[in-house]
Amino acid sequence: MSTVIQKGTILVHRVFDIGGEISLARAEQLLSGDAKGPRLKFATDTRKAIIIKEAPLKVDLGEETLDLPSGKFPLRIFARIWNYGVISITLDIPIPPGCDWKALVTTASELEAAEGVDLLSVSRKDALKKKLLPCVTAPAEWEISEDYITYIIERADGLENPRDFIKKVDVAELILAEAKEHLSEESRAFIIESAIQYSNSDLAIIDWNSALLIEPDGERDVADVIEFSLTHLLEFRYYDDLLERKLDELYDAMDKKRETAANFFKNFYADIAEDSSLKYMEFSEFLGRVENSLKTVGDPYLAVAFRASALEFHFDDWRKSISRKMETLAQISQILHGEVNTRRSHWLEIIVIILIAIEVVPFLYILLREGKAL
Repeated sequence: MSTVIQKGTILVHRVFDIGGEISLARAEQLLSGDAKGPRLKFATDTRKAIIIKEAPLKVDLGEETLDLPSGKFPLRIFARIWNYGVISITLDIPIPPGCDWKALVTTASELEAAEGVDLLSVSRKDALKKKLLPCVTAPAEWEISEDYITYIIERADGLENPRDFIKKVDVAELILAEAKEHLSEESRAFIIESAIQYSNSDLAIIDWNSALLIEPDGERDVADVIEFSLTHLLEFRYYDDLLERKLDELYDAMDKKRETAANFFKNFYADIAEDSSLKYMEFSEFLGRVENSLKTVGDPYLAVAFRASALEFHFDDWRKSISRKMETLAQISQILHGEVNTRRSHWLEIIVIILIAIEVVPFLYILLREGKAL
């Protein structure tokens, strides 16, 4: 007997980095006709709130229909604008009432491969970005984006006990969007074992590519935490790539060993070393923001959800990778600064010698003439 879902939602996320920083106050003014709903907030009933220094601006981008092989799915599109230069686009797709579990898995598989998801997300992002350009510092879109799918089940057969429910259905098939492959017991057990709960009626399974949330009250706090984490994953990847490119520039510069008298006081090495120092400060600020966000999760359940997301997104690995590159960057910058200073010292010595020569040569010339006259 198949499990039937009476009410639920699929949240399809696409996250983009469009520049340095976004002034949310200015963005709110520019989008005053489009922005709907309050800034991001979390439940404050029996739990503590998550405090975000500058909560993102949420924008309603209207309704659409997504064509999939299994049918047409109406949806709403939302965007969140984050002050650290990120836009997250979310396709909010209601699960059709009466949908059974196998059909949901089929839909999941189709969503993973659907070009329409990317087309809708990119088109809405581009239109929104165009409006936001006046309030974006250093606008420059990174070519990489993040994607994620969250399945929220509110009512379904056998949902009274979420632990029993996830044993009855094949959660791994949904999480991994495997409509054709029969997964091994090890794969299925590994995913189920990662489930976390706040109460006996709710449950969350957060994986690297998608999540299943059982929320009878329709709460979206955990879904918001996942989206929040996803934006930070994109920033980690962005800074890691940025540092990789910066190090390549430094290595090339050291190989070429190019410097001319024309750029004596502001030479090639000095420019790169100065830029490297700025990138170091920029990343340090970003890393501090991520670490502070971890500390401000006061709700124990949401804190666990945040840590689960951070674990699945490999935050520690990205942080270590970036830290190693930052150390290398700092060392190479010091070497370049040392070489710049050494070369400047050499040039100063040469200039002093030339100035002395300018003074001495005429004197010797006069002495020589006087000697000939005698």
